[in-house]
Amino acid sequence: MSNRIPLRKPGAEVGDRHDLHADFNVDPFDLYGRHHEVTAAEANVGVTKVSDGLHLDLRVRATLATTCDRTLEPTEIVLQFGDSELLAGADDEELGVDDWTLDLKSYAERTLPNEVPLQVFREGTQPVGTEDDADEIDPRWRGLDGISVSGF
Repeated sequence: MSNRIPLRKPGAEVGDRHDLHADFNVDPFDLYGRHHEVTAAEANVGVTKVSDGLHLDLRVRATLATTCDRTLEPTEIVLQFGDSELLAGADDEELGVDDWTLDLKSYAERTLPNEVPLQVFREGTQPVGTEDDADEIDPRWRGLDGISVSGF
């Protein structure tokens, strides 16, 4: 597994595109009071040579092991995110590009916290209090059923 992908292809002409795929590692992190561990991460990168530099199409799929907020049991969520950017120079700190080399680990560590939902629910769990109580009228108000308001 390589966390770094070279983006420039020697001899590429304007309009040439090459696609890359990589599996990579991301360090565990804490967010919203929960521990998140990335169990799998993969990226698909499309690089197109343009007259001003390179056009980068980046798609990442990451599987996170975390805790369900409803049951407090371990659960996994799959996140998909990416960017489509023009690289006019050899470096782009936001994307994790240094000397025409994409650092997938750096990109994912910067982007993942924005992609994790505030609440994570394990598939198949039911929300608490889902019973249909909204239509039930408090018996103390039933005496007012026959009163109508007029003049408004």
